[in-house]
Amino acid sequence: MKSMESIYNRVQLEYGYSDYQMKLIKFTLTAIFYDVSKFIIFMVYFYISGQFIEFLFAAVPMFLLRTKNGGLHFNRYWSCLLVSFIYFYSVINILPALFNIHPLMIYPVLMICAIVDYMIGPTSLKNRDAAEESVIKKAKIQSFQVVFIVASLIFIFQDSAYLIVSFWTVVLHTIQLSITKLLKEVKCNEKLA
Repeated sequence: MKSMESIYNRVQLEYGYSDYQMKLIKFTLTAIFYDVSKFIIFMVYFYISGQFIEFLFAAVPMFLLRTKNGGLHFNRYWSCLLVSFIYFYSVINILPALFNIHPLMIYPVLMICAIVDYMIGPTSLKNRDAAEESVIKKAKIQSFQVVFIVASLIFIFQDSAYLIVSFWTVVLHTIQLSITKLLKEVKCNEKLA
């Protein structure tokens, strides 16, 4: 750890970064490391369990939607790891087994998800400066497009069990996005009271 600190100090001196900029760099590198390590853990688990392809069909839309729309975030690595695992396990194993959705019901559900994602997103529980309206609108449109692509793929490849995983990923993302919005409103109301 001491060698990392000396690397940070050397970078700060060489490039003239402020302490605040160095904190941002450390935060970004830590977040990248945490996300990459979680992804590797999940890849290994689902590869060993014989569900690697299903994992990819869950991970791609989840990544695209979360980077555009945000969602629930946790302050601790282990809680984030656990909730992320439950998320992936649910969309791959639990939800497809519990709910046998009629193919014609998939499209209205995805349309509702696309509309809800567009109306709510992007949102996060983290306190951030408000983004420009153009950035927000672009993120909303891109998340709508992700859901539309999932719907189109399901329409083209109707018998694909892998795309059902993508469907449940969109549904679960929309649910957790809605929960995030509600929690954020409660948090704001508590501050006002």
